[in-house]
Amino acid sequence: MKKHILFFFSLLVAFSFASCTGKPASPDSDIVILYTNDVHCGVDENIGYPGLALYKKEMLKQTPYVTLVDAGDAVQGGIIGLVSHGSYIITLMNELGYEVAVPGNHEFDYGMDRFKELSRMLKCGYISCNFRDKTGKLIFPAYKMLSFGKKKVAFVGICTPETKTKSTPHIFQDENENFIYSFGGEDKGRVMYEEVQEAIDAARKKGADYVILVGHLGERGVTKEWNSISVLSHISGADAVIDGHSHEVTTSLLTADKTGKKIPVTQSGTKLANIGKVTIAKDGTIKTELISSVPEKDGLKEDTSVAKTIANMKKEYSARFEKVIATVDFDLLATDANKSWLVRHEETNLSDLFTDAMKEVLGTDICLLNAGSLRTNIESGEVSLGDIYDVYPFENFACAYEISGQTILDELEFGAKKMPGNDGGFLQTSGLTYKVNTSLPCGAQMNEDELFTGEVKGPYRVHDVMINGEKLDVTKTYTVASFDYAIKLNGDGHLFKGAKRISGGDKIAFDIFREYITSLAEKNDGKIPEIYRESQKRLVVEK
Repeated sequence: MKKHILFFFSLLVAFSFASCTGKPASPDSDIVILYTNDVHCGVDENIGYPGLALYKKEMLKQTPYVTLVDAGDAVQGGIIGLVSHGSYIITLMNELGYEVAVPGNHEFDYGMDRFKELSRMLKCGYISCNFRDKTGKLIFPAYKMLSFGKKKVAFVGICTPETKTKSTPHIFQDENENFIYSFGGEDKGRVMYEEVQEAIDAARKKGADYVILVGHLGERGVTKEWNSISVLSHISGADAVIDGHSHEVTTSLLTADKTGKKIPVTQSGTKLANIGKVTIAKDGTIKTELISSVPEKDGLKEDTSVAKTIANMKKEYSARFEKVIATVDFDLLATDANKSWLVRHEETNLSDLFTDAMKEVLGTDICLLNAGSLRTNIESGEVSLGDIYDVYPFENFACAYEISGQTILDELEFGAKKMPGNDGGFLQTSGLTYKVNTSLPCGAQMNEDELFTGEVKGPYRVHDVMINGEKLDVTKTYTVASFDYAIKLNGDGHLFKGAKRISGGDKIAFDIFREYITSLAEKNDGKIPEIYRESQKRLVVEK
């Protein structure tokens, strides 16, 4: 994979506005809030942590009031996170001096016990006003107050209720599959709105001059009732929203709170494509902007100390992943040129390759793979073991299952619920083709946690399902390659009623994909075959 660090200075369009609390409370110097979201282990991609560290130092030359905030999904998404189960990322966040952090859904991917270990390792700790245990007790403080001279800024943390399904639901359940943790998604988000308002009011009562919401919520392509726009429409008293989760590049989305005041929502994309920046100026106005590249300073293009830390970390494991196993003459796509998801709403050549790998290695009739598993592109050129890990950075075991035709049809319907919008639970396939009529509503029924109930009402938007060229028989049992994440652990809200594991469980995803791609290359002069240049028309989307 090609890694680039940009060194030229540029600013995207910036927006300024007064604090929503009425008369602006003016600090004696600018307060600069730098933020990141959805870094997903991209520690040296794009700007990278070394570039961020350099930029932070430059800001400190302009004002003594600089802080660094993370809006979630930092510890998972690449080899450096996987091999350390997140600890390398926490070490880097500590070195950069983060003062505020909110857990994203992928902070939990290594399990609850590991998450708790990582939260103790993170020097600034996490905040969240809506992450509670079964007794209703907050797991972390609802907000964190920082002082800048005589002015106080409160940061209120918000986790997406999608965390229950966008990580692994069983992480948040007891042995009887009862949820023992809550993120306030009940009653279509009403509980979360109340928790956010309560935190804002408490912070104001403690003397906060400004309140910044730090949410891992998203604006588009996520559950509407739980996104940052809906949250703002039900609360008052916030001055700005630093957002994450949906990987959007949002300089400033002016959004009305429940009083009608326009509050900016800002998000910086993913993998440090930009540094987010919120400035509370001396005159009390607030400006949001995105820094798309960092200028060279004193002959340096990055902070050398942070760069050295990353190099030392990589030295410990990189040799294992540098081996080239194939070449490819075209890009294998999970995202488009703007880093927007393709694989979460349409078939791609990358999804065809990886689902074929599972089907062939496990010897099943079909493969069903939740699209959110595929995390990045493989670019034209050499394909290394590290590239495979970057595409699928999870230690899930591949298994073969027996699943009824009716369940397969129902799960395809559930997976297509947001089409043509994005959904990590959208099912990519091998050995199976189908059509989706997006003009019809999805009939798959969900409970308040967005878990599929197994019931479909009304006509199916999914139709013409074919398995290896023959029409799907809902009374027949088929063998299916997939992962326990979706099949047994309700990942992305799937249910897969009656699924029975029949083999597998001895190879992690990485081994399956490595084995298949190596075999393809050996038969094709070291290359991934031309058949994967384009997607193979397994899915037809009707509008």
